[in-house]
Amino acid sequence: MKKLLLTALLAFYANADNLKSILDYALKHNDLSVAKDISTKKPLLEKESINKDYYPKIFIGGMYQTVNPRTFGRAGDIYSGFAKISFNLYDGGSKKYKIKAKDFEFKSLNFQSKSFKKQLQYNIVNLYYNIKSLKASLFALEKAKEYLNAELKRVTNLFSSGVVTEDEVKKIEAALFNTVYQIDNVKYQISELKKNLNLAVGKEIENIGDSEILPPLNIKPDTLDTIKSLEAQSKAIEHSAKAINSAYKPQINIEDTYSLYGYDRDDAFHQKGEDHQNQLTLSVNMMLFDNDSVKKQKEAILIQKLSLQKQINYYKKEQNKNIKLALLNIKKIKTQIKSAKKSLEAANKAFEIISNRYHSGEVTIVDYLDALSVKTNALAQYKAALYNLQVAYAAYYLYTNHNIKEYVK
Repeated sequence: MKKLLLTALLAFYANADNLKSILDYALKHNDLSVAKDISTKKPLLEKESINKDYYPKIFIGGMYQTVNPRTFGRAGDIYSGFAKISFNLYDGGSKKYKIKAKDFEFKSLNFQSKSFKKQLQYNIVNLYYNIKSLKASLFALEKAKEYLNAELKRVTNLFSSGVVTEDEVKKIEAALFNTVYQIDNVKYQISELKKNLNLAVGKEIENIGDSEILPPLNIKPDTLDTIKSLEAQSKAIEHSAKAINSAYKPQINIEDTYSLYGYDRDDAFHQKGEDHQNQLTLSVNMMLFDNDSVKKQKEAILIQKLSLQKQINYYKKEQNKNIKLALLNIKKIKTQIKSAKKSLEAANKAFEIISNRYHSGEVTIVDYLDALSVKTNALAQYKAALYNLQVAYAAYYLYTNHNIKEYVK
């Protein structure tokens, strides 16, 4: 029997998903994470499009016209074709600033993607250890159920013999049914969290294995990716404003057009045959007055930069606050673990003593049930504290802008 149980346990853990493998899979397959990566390509494609504007543009065209009947002074058939090459020599720096803006837009979106991935890791860690904490509670309740079933069977036999009263049997039955109720409730909570975990990861997680997050030692805080994204966005706005302002600078273009044309059903004014013409044009224009239209566009964009700076200031303060609180939380939970461990040891010892005294008739069933409840709660509380510490470590890595999965073993 023991061999079969050991084989089953080994098979369970062999098929279980550990935290690191879950995080690796989620970062590659979570739909929102993939969407964030895809969105970063947009400014790169737009940048490529702007770069293409540095090259000359070539146009071709043609026309054929026939008139019936032909009128005096007008050819009956006219045909023409042209090829034109156009090149912008100077645009006031507009394309240069637009390209720089796109570079910063890419950086901003890339930091947003990194920020989402780190938050996703934390969410998964939180779900993972909450499930393990609930499973620990379920284990404690199942053990309590075993004690109560055994005790109910014992007192039922004693009641049949007239040794114990009916109220003692009913008290144990009530405690048993209450435990069953709690077990069903915990099972539902586990099922609910598992579905949330499956959604976050992007696949069904059947079994959860054992994993541990390393405690933070000599971890240097880094600026949050959210803040870096806003800073890059601010730079993008700055260069977009410069691109708009380039409208006040000279615009220089050069064009070369080669035309070919001819006539049929000609007259004295339109001789039959083909002719051609080449036209080279250099144009320079500069806007002298627009009633401050461009200036207002620039101001409208720069006001966003001011708003972003205020957000950056706030998030920097918030990050510092969260780091301090995360460290305090780790310290608090470590103290709770020590207390919970002592409480569990005391509860186990108390239950053992009271159980023996109850079976020898020295204490009542109420004392026994109280001791069992304290033992059950103490076990669940101790396990919960251990798992809370893991989540607290993860929170610290999140607030210091580190990838949690790098500290999972």
